[in-house]
Amino acid sequence: MNPADRQSIEHFVRTTLGCKCPDEVFQSIAIERAPTPDTALPHTRLVIGERLLIHVFEAPSVKATAAAVSKLATQGRTERDAKHFNRYRLVLASAHPTEVLDDAKTSFASVVGDDQRAHLHVLAIDQLPHALRVDAIGPDLATAVRAPAELPHWLRGDPIALHLRNLGHPVTKAAWLECAYGSSNEVVLEQDQETRTWIRSHFPLDPDEPVG
Repeated sequence: MNPADRQSIEHFVRTTLGCKCPDEVFQSIAIERAPTPDTALPHTRLVIGERLLIHVFEAPSVKATAAAVSKLATQGRTERDAKHFNRYRLVLASAHPTEVLDDAKTSFASVVGDDQRAHLHVLAIDQLPHALRVDAIGPDLATAVRAPAELPHWLRGDPIALHLRNLGHPVTKAAWLECAYGSSNEVVLEQDQETRTWIRSHFPLDPDEPVG
């Protein structure tokens, strides 16, 4: 998942789903494609900060909606409780959201009752960010995306490190040199003793070990 997809997912969860989670919750986003309980209707499973569980299901037809909602809601609440997540949200995306809304609500309510930590969202398919669409994630793909660790104090404000972070790249000695000098080999610093001393006193010996 690239930084743009990560940002679009956070925006979707905050804005479209109305999640009031604090910023630190979004430090961890895990996403995978998973089969539904009967293995016939795949969905996307999203876990935010080990607190919020979200299932995203694209209904293939109006007729299939009620049964899928019931099964996913049961599965989601079970996993939420077993893994001690705070909330469960089921996102039902449909080409005909107004047509499936009543059946979806009825089916969901029959499972969750007055559970205040379970929520249903019925949306149009085009409201889903690309990263959560059925065709965006392979059936066996699971990725965990974490916000980069904070830069060490000696790199804060450094334009090269910030540029690498903005590109979604880890900040390593090799990457820093490549970005600054066009080569990852320290030989480029032969005429720049001050920078070479700074590099060697701060970056790890392994040129590919990330520092942030």
